[in-house]
Amino acid sequence: MKILKKFLSLLKTLFILAFLGLTLLTALDIFDFLAVKSERNIIKKKIAGLKAQIHQLKKEKNKLSKQSSVLKNKQFELIEKNKNLIENNINLSNDILLISREINELIDNQKYIIIDTKENILYIKQKGQILYRAKCSVGKGGVLRDKKTGRTWEFGTPRGIFTISKKTKDPVWIKPDWAFVEDNEEIPPIGDPSRRVEGELGKYALDMGFGYKIHGTKKEEFLGRPVSHGCIRLDTEDLEYVYNTIKLKKTKIYIY
Repeated sequence: MKILKKFLSLLKTLFILAFLGLTLLTALDIFDFLAVKSERNIIKKKIAGLKAQIHQLKKEKNKLSKQSSVLKNKQFELIEKNKNLIENNINLSNDILLISREINELIDNQKYIIIDTKENILYIKQKGQILYRAKCSVGKGGVLRDKKTGRTWEFGTPRGIFTISKKTKDPVWIKPDWAFVEDNEEIPPIGDPSRRVEGELGKYALDMGFGYKIHGTKKEEFLGRPVSHGCIRLDTEDLEYVYNTIKLKKTKIYIY
């Protein structure tokens, strides 16, 4: 009887140990499951974060692509503008080359005049040597339009080769139509006394043709700037020197 009780007690102990072992294993499995689940959630969050970053990168890529397209269009516009500048420079270089060739053909001892419209400088030269240098004012450029009639006037100095066809002392300026339009005044009829303005052109005027002259100015402080309506302006002293130097229909004037 005692042996049976011992056996049952031992069996009970073994059962309890087996139950505890099974419980421990189950607990470990549950812990592993929860750990795996937690890790899986962390991985999912990381994947979601990566997807969001990828989406943001795609948006930035599209934005950069649009900006790149805008920049390319601007580059094309700049290239087109530069083409025009290059063409203008080529044309200007050709003009200067033609004038230089013409000057080189002056094999005699005659004086000639060069007017640099970019720098607003007049030179008197002889065999390539500068004899005289003076500040001048050339045409300011731009266009004036008469709102009433629609007529327009351009105020640039022409480029090319000229000679003086007429020299005048104490010239009287016959005010043209554009001068009245510019001053917002009514245009008087041809021959009207209001058109005659004495002293406006200085002491001398040298006619280059086509309405363009070399003359003086009342506003000598503006010499060196492009402020005229197309004529060449000089101060009193320089104008007198040029007037006495130039020979009618012989002295060549090169304007570039």
